[in-house]
Amino acid sequence: MKTAALCACLAAPLCLASPALSQSSLGFTQAEARVGAVSVDGETYANASLSIDFAITGHHGLQFDLGLTDQATGALGSIDGHLYMAPGRGWKYGLFGHISDLDGVAATTLAMGAEAMVDVGPSTRAEAKAGIGVRNPGSFDFIFAQGALDHALSDRVGVYVAGMVAEYDEPGFSATGYEGRIGARWHLAAAPVVIDASIGRTGLWGEDSLKAETVARLSVSLTLGADRSARAPAARQMFRPVTPLAPLQLRGLE
Repeated sequence: MKTAALCACLAAPLCLASPALSQSSLGFTQAEARVGAVSVDGETYANASLSIDFAITGHHGLQFDLGLTDQATGALGSIDGHLYMAPGRGWKYGLFGHISDLDGVAATTLAMGAEAMVDVGPSTRAEAKAGIGVRNPGSFDFIFAQGALDHALSDRVGVYVAGMVAEYDEPGFSATGYEGRIGARWHLAAAPVVIDASIGRTGLWGEDSLKAETVARLSVSLTLGADRSARAPAARQMFRPVTPLAPLQLRGLE
């Protein structure tokens, strides 16, 4: 019951708002509602997200991401904001901000940084972001970087490699967290739906290290206004969510 409610809560707004969004005078360009699950260390958790992209001018845009994740320590809610410039179809870059909060616990994370996405070929796209942040209470400081390389095998099928690394530092805890994964995305021809599946490894190394664990992810997305093709140019793609504490959250440490 809990899992079903979590999966539906963020998809519902897009379904209900579709007619209004498609006629928005605020420069709405596209949206994606996603529901999924992640499995790590024998446990499976549900997650959901909603991303909406607005055009501010002919070359500037603003993307918002809302996320809700069930995890071992409780429900984690997050909000990302991406302010970017897209000078051409093949690239975009900008700044991002991130805030997340753990339900029922005094734990809030703030992060900010820069990001970019660029087409490196007719069917290949690279994305990278880097930033700094703090988790309170305790002034838990960290720096992090995320990256991905996407390649379209056809208009409907794409594959990718993605990863992140973060340095965590606070009194009593010091470690470098990481996650790497490979995955595939299938754009359905009959509906604006994308299926995403990936598998990878996550762990911590350093003074407070933890052995790596296998992480499997599966999600289904409903899109509105997006190019229904794995070959869509960078300017028509949305940035990936900001996940600075993923190695800790996947292991139930945050």
